[in-house]
Amino acid sequence: MTQSHGVNSNNILLKREIVSLSMKFPIFFIFAFLLLSCKAQNPKTISETKEVVSKTDCPKDGDCSFELFANSSINLVVREGTSSYTTIEKGKKTVFKFSFKRNVDQQAMDGHYIEEIFAEFDTDVSELNLENKELRKVNLILNRICYCKGSYGSYVITKGNLSLKKIEGNTYQLNINFKVDEVPQVITSISETLILK
Repeated sequence: MTQSHGVNSNNILLKREIVSLSMKFPIFFIFAFLLLSCKAQNPKTISETKEVVSKTDCPKDGDCSFELFANSSINLVVREGTSSYTTIEKGKKTVFKFSFKRNVDQQAMDGHYIEEIFAEFDTDVSELNLENKELRKVNLILNRICYCKGSYGSYVITKGNLSLKKIEGNTYQLNINFKVDEVPQVITSISETLILK
């Protein structure tokens, strides 16, 4: 009698474990589904890019690089009473992003300084020669990231010139000279060879 009672209690424990596992199994799948769904709905994540060391004459106290984002566009977000910022989103153009990152002491919390210059080009672009307010056609923007009150954020560039000349095939020479009156800047000219696909 005690043996059958022991078997019954083992059966009950086994049934409880099966019920417990069968409850956990759907919860795992629901959690995994939600996680994947959230990830798939983020259209602003563009991973088809490669950072390239810049050929521009970079200041000695930092590093310069650029990236190209295919099938993208620039979005300038302007907020009332505070700084604006720039994002890269899915679109129908090729976005050029140049970055200057100043070398800073890792101990300094607020010592970082970054300048980013953005421009966007039609995928079928042949050549461009733009001056001053014409620079709006390529959404030329300076993004200043630093701990510098009142002089950080994104600024539309309307002073300077930009030329994009085809060298051969998909290879282009990009030259930009620019000035932003609203804030100080380190980078005032860019000269890069690009492959636009």
